[in-house]
Amino acid sequence: MARLCARLKICSTNGPAAERVNGLAICVTVIHSAAIWIFSVAMAAAASEHPCDAGPWAPVEAASLADARTIVLSDGRTARLAGLESLAALARDPATADAMDARLASRVAQWLAAKPLRIRILPGKPDRHGRRAALVMAGDELLQEHLLSAGLAVFLPGIFPSDDAGDACAKRLLAVEAEARLARRGSWSEPGFFVATARPDALSSQFGHFVIFQGFVRSVGTRRDRTYIDFGRNWRSDVTVEIIASRRRYFGGEAELEALAGKFVRIRGFLEERAGPMVPARHPAQIEILTDTEPR
Repeated sequence: MARLCARLKICSTNGPAAERVNGLAICVTVIHSAAIWIFSVAMAAAASEHPCDAGPWAPVEAASLADARTIVLSDGRTARLAGLESLAALARDPATADAMDARLASRVAQWLAAKPLRIRILPGKPDRHGRRAALVMAGDELLQEHLLSAGLAVFLPGIFPSDDAGDACAKRLLAVEAEARLARRGSWSEPGFFVATARPDALSSQFGHFVIFQGFVRSVGTRRDRTYIDFGRNWRSDVTVEIIASRRRYFGGEAELEALAGKFVRIRGFLEERAGPMVPARHPAQIEILTDTEPR
């Protein structure tokens, strides 16, 4: 995802009560099935070794913060905190967004000043601002996990390597976010956050932004070069998720994707306008299967 700096948009809708989702009440549950992820909040504390600890790591000194998610290192390099965005992205008014950004920046600055740091630069090219995506660790504590657990940030997938280690780290961070959201920690206690429903009228104003939406999958169509997850009858105008053929295996393959038909899922990703609202999915963490029993 090249535009991680884009503002995350979470929309409210006027749809039926069954389709409206209060983001403050969401938790995620149960099992991990192939590469389509079903999460348990308990997973955040279950691992005996930290799944994000796979090296290589190097000691660094932080010189300053360029913004709440960008660390300027003492050697002049800049690193963006991989896998998260400020919860200011969920705010509906500028004053609330500014307060949330300030809260996050303050916590990051305090954390960096108080602890010797190690950094792991993730694979991939620098972004257009010259920043490299990185995980930051102090002792056994990961900064990304600390911020998500405190309810100061939201998880953004797509940065981690598409291997077992990358999937395990992403899964851990998404579970930590879910735990904080359920407990209404930090900025999750702010009222009025809603996840959009999977309808064009709820999403069509958000093209070019990162969105989170959810709904029932109506059908899954597999073509030679891609798979489409459709949320409505008319693929020319309804909401769709697209997975290119080269990425299907990371989602468990064709059979696993086709099994999503009829499931209630939550999607996160950058929204494009292509025959209706469409999110290209490149990482399994972009698709969460939700159960009938969990809060929505």
